Amino acid sequence: MKKSRFVQIVLLISSLFMGLAVAEDVTPGDIMHGTDEAVTITGLSYADEDEWVEIANPGMASQDFTFWTLVDEGNNTYSFSEGFVLIPGATVKVHTAQGNDTENDLYWGRDDLVWDDGEAAMLINANSEIVALYPESS
Repeated sequence: MKKSRFVQIVLLISSLFMGLAVAEDVTPGDIMHGTDEAVTITGLSYADEDEWVEIANPGMASQDFTFWTLVDEGNNTYSFSEGFVLIPGATVKVHTAQGNDTENDLYWGRDDLVWDDGEAAMLINANSEIVALYPESS
C-alpha cells in the first residue's frame, strides 16, 4: 500500500514538472495574442419608455470603466461609477431613466429623454479618447 501511494506521489510530481517545462516558453503575450478587441457600443434604443445604450466587451480581459463617460451629441454625459468593470464577453445597458444598478443594467437617473432619433452615442475612456461610436458611420 505504501509503494502504491509513493508511486502516485512520484507520478504527480513528475507531471507537475513536465507541465512547468512545457509552459516555460509561454508568455502572457502568447496567450493574449489576437484577443485585443475593443469595447464597443452594440445598440441604442430611442424608445420613449426605455432609452438605453448597450455596451459590449468582446475581448478576453476585464475592462475597468472608472472615469469613462457616455456622451450624446448634445453633450449630455453619463459618468460610470468608480470601479465598474465589464467582464469579458459581457454586455451592459445604460438606461436613461431611474432604476437600481445591476451588473447588466446601469441607470442614468434622468427624468427626461436624451437620445434623439439618429443621434450618435460616444463612449469615452479615462484618457478622453473616443473608444466607441454608435452608429459607427456618425
